[in-house]
Amino acid sequence: MSILPACSDFLEENPYGTVTPDTFYKTEQDAIMAGTSCYKQMNDPTNFWAPGLDAVGDMQSDDIFPFLGWTGFMPTYQFDENHEAVKGVWNAAYKGISRCNTCIDNVAPMEIQEKVKNEVLGQAHFIRAYWYFRLVRLYGGIPLVTREYTSLEDLYPERSSVDEVYKLILEDLMFASENLPLKWSSAEAGRVTKGTAMAHLSLVYLNMKNWQEAEKWAAEVMKLEEQGVYELLADYSAIHLEENENNKESILERQYSTEFSTNWRPVYFGPRGVNLARHAGYGWIQCSKSIVEEFEPGDKRFAATFFQDGEILTVGGKDLVYSGEMASAYGPTPHDVKKGNLYYGDVRQIGINTIVMRYAEVILFRAEALNELGRTSEAIPLLKRIRDRAGLETKASYSQDEMRKAIRHERRVEFAFEDIRGWDIIRWGIQDEVMSGIPGSKWVKGKCELWPLPAFVLDENPNIKENNPGW
Repeated sequence: MSILPACSDFLEENPYGTVTPDTFYKTEQDAIMAGTSCYKQMNDPTNFWAPGLDAVGDMQSDDIFPFLGWTGFMPTYQFDENHEAVKGVWNAAYKGISRCNTCIDNVAPMEIQEKVKNEVLGQAHFIRAYWYFRLVRLYGGIPLVTREYTSLEDLYPERSSVDEVYKLILEDLMFASENLPLKWSSAEAGRVTKGTAMAHLSLVYLNMKNWQEAEKWAAEVMKLEEQGVYELLADYSAIHLEENENNKESILERQYSTEFSTNWRPVYFGPRGVNLARHAGYGWIQCSKSIVEEFEPGDKRFAATFFQDGEILTVGGKDLVYSGEMASAYGPTPHDVKKGNLYYGDVRQIGINTIVMRYAEVILFRAEALNELGRTSEAIPLLKRIRDRAGLETKASYSQDEMRKAIRHERRVEFAFEDIRGWDIIRWGIQDEVMSGIPGSKWVKGKCELWPLPAFVLDENPNIKENNPGW
């Protein structure tokens, strides 16, 4: 993807008056706009007053110290089927899925160029898979909705099995990988690509513990490095800067702009009470002691991840000296999160993007799959690439268990506060081990591995009569 000085232009939705399927789906531009509409919900994955903030990736992990509001309730499992996040994540996903289904059902029969049609459909299929992948990991078996709502009879499907959900996810991602382009023009930067779909195929197969397929698809993505599509940026600290949005390490970014889709994530991560532009940071995301201590001495990523006492904090066009007391007054460390939170302009109009997946993760996908296949020696140079950039040495040999621990460590520090750790905890099956140790945790084994279905689902859907075990 190309670097854009003002990204996300393709996401702007223009008013077209009264639009119906009979009047709208006529031209190639109509089809392209339908595909663009599928992205809209991705910017608000929790579907309430925190656009840009993920309720799982960082929140339900040992990387944060439980503090205020739902950022304290989520990691400690002090929530139930009526909690705002439990309802919000479900609603966000099904809103996103509905947009995709509407696009697919109406664009598929259009008489337009096949290339244009398939690119639009590829985007819709990918984004639908993206939402179902989030749902199945949190709630288990869930209702599969694959068609546009056209009658009341379609509103209340039964729960499908986990296997059935994964089958649809893989089908959607395969369709996307076969129909999306390798690159878009600079004006379209931020749209999903063939590489985005293949990278997610690798991740889905990792979750399914299908190591062979996970390694295969990660290898396919890595071939694109030879074609100049992806690369590891030489400077780790530059990856998440606003001026480097949609860079060659980025595989998927949530696109924000000051004009029409603002990102509130930096406000929640910003030092609490510090006046940034016109508004104080909320500081609801306090760093845990364990994530700070996870970094090895000399790791270049530390300074790019955390604000440190005495350094100049530049956020929202304001400069001030950062003090460790800004964090230690509320949490267990003297650090606030720097990564992804350095932005320009007004705090109520933050246009900085949030990276969802980047090329470094694919390299570690492949290393993890190779190691689980017993090909540990082949994983070493992949691990070394990531550690070399961080200024760290890599051992010459590892046992399989040593490599597994090394990869898990590397993923935690490389992607700290990138909404990944919580999902890793789920897929590695270490929730009981990790989440039960969070301060104030109400974790219960045999219950908390899955979220409850929202209460309104059981109230409204006569075909779903039981919640997940323990709820």
